[in-house]
Amino acid sequence: MKLLTINSIETSSICDNKCDYCPAKEQGKHRDTGYMSMDVFRKALEWVEWCARRGTQQELNLFGVGEPTLNPNIVQMCRLGRHILPDSRELHFNTNGNTMTEELALDLKSAGITHIDVTLHVGYAKNPKNVSKVIQILNEHGMMRPGGISVDPIIRPNNWAGQVDWPDSGIRFQCPFLTKGQVMIMSNGDITTCCIDAFGRGIIGNVFDSKPEDIELEPFDLCETCHSRI
Repeated sequence: MKLLTINSIETSSICDNKCDYCPAKEQGKHRDTGYMSMDVFRKALEWVEWCARRGTQQELNLFGVGEPTLNPNIVQMCRLGRHILPDSRELHFNTNGNTMTEELALDLKSAGITHIDVTLHVGYAKNPKNVSKVIQILNEHGMMRPGGISVDPIIRPNNWAGQVDWPDSGIRFQCPFLTKGQVMIMSNGDITTCCIDAFGRGIIGNVFDSKPEDIELEPFDLCETCHSRI
C-alpha cells in the first residue's frame, strides 16, 4: 500500500520509566535513540504537509516509543505541527505524566494541542497522588477526552509482538498502519510501518533521503506475532 498519512512523529525515543511491559528501556541497544531534533521535526512536517495537501492526513500523534514531554522543544513542535495540520484534524500525544505541570499543560494548549492521553504505569501504584493531579490538570483545561486514560497493560495486555516478556490477552485488532497507509517517523527521521516497532526492524526509508510518493508499506517480521492483524 502507498503512504497516505503520517500517524505518528516520535518526538522522543527516551523514557524516564523502565516498565516491564514496555520495550522502550531496551530500544537503545537496537537503534539510534534520543530527542528528535528540530531539523528532523521540520523535515517530518514536510511529509505531513504532503499528506495534508492530498486530504489524507487524518490526525497527528507526537508520540512514539518514548516520553514526549522530555523533549525540551515539545511546545514549539506542537505549535509548528498545528500550523501544518488542517484545523479539523487532531493533534495529540500520550504521556506518563511524570513531568506534566499546569504551566506545561497551558503552554501545550496554547500551542494547539487537541488532547493528551495519560498512560498509567507501574509508578502510579507507588504514587497515585501524582497521577490524580495530572488528570485533574488536564481535565480542568479541557485537554482530556473520554477514555483518555490507558490501562492497556492490565486490561488488554500484549507483548509488543514478542518484544517484551508480558502476558498477551488474545484480543486482536486490525492493523491501522498497513490497512490505512499509516507510518511513524522515528526520532532520527527513519520511517517505519509500525507504531510498536521499538527496535527499528520495519524501517522503509528516512525523511531526508526518501520521497513520500515512493514509500510502499508492506508487512515485516513483527507482523507475524503482533496483536494487530492485517
